[in-house]
Amino acid sequence: MAAGFSKEINPLSGMSVNLVLVDQWLSELKKDLEQTVFTSESDSLSHAFAEILAVTRLNLTGHAVDEDAELISLDFREERGWGFSWNHLQSPVEMMVKHSHYLEGFLAAPEDASLCKVEFVWLRTQDCETDFAHEGFKILKNLVAKNFEELQAKLALHKGGELDSGSFLAEINLHNLSKEYKITL
Repeated sequence: MAAGFSKEINPLSGMSVNLVLVDQWLSELKKDLEQTVFTSESDSLSHAFAEILAVTRLNLTGHAVDEDAELISLDFREERGWGFSWNHLQSPVEMMVKHSHYLEGFLAAPEDASLCKVEFVWLRTQDCETDFAHEGFKILKNLVAKNFEELQAKLALHKGGELDSGSFLAEINLHNLSKEYKITL
């Protein structure tokens, strides 16, 4: 979990907010979150993520107000390739949901074989119960590309794709792990 705050920079410390205090807030919040059970109305974790984000935003906004600061971002990441986040440019009921998928292949020419990481970043609207990982799999399931450039071009066609809920695919990050090449669509 990471949080961003905005406040005038203190010329004596060079910081906008007291990072020791922020670490204390995050530590206390983490303990509270670990003791709370969050549930979703469906098999998707989307609703639970939104609840965790709302509780976290409310808690940290209260601390920020006490320090004459503003909470401007929250980011939750998990090592297996998913995460969710919010920033001050979004409404309180919106959030970004990220899911990573790994692709091996492009074996038309064995020397072009690559391992690619594809991260789909969805803007989730309020009350959306979509399983965003499944939506990413649906895009990749029928995707056939003979090389990295063709994969990039075919994925670009899906950016901005809107779901019935109004949620949409806001960004696609493509990382060719074999060649240390990254691109954001």
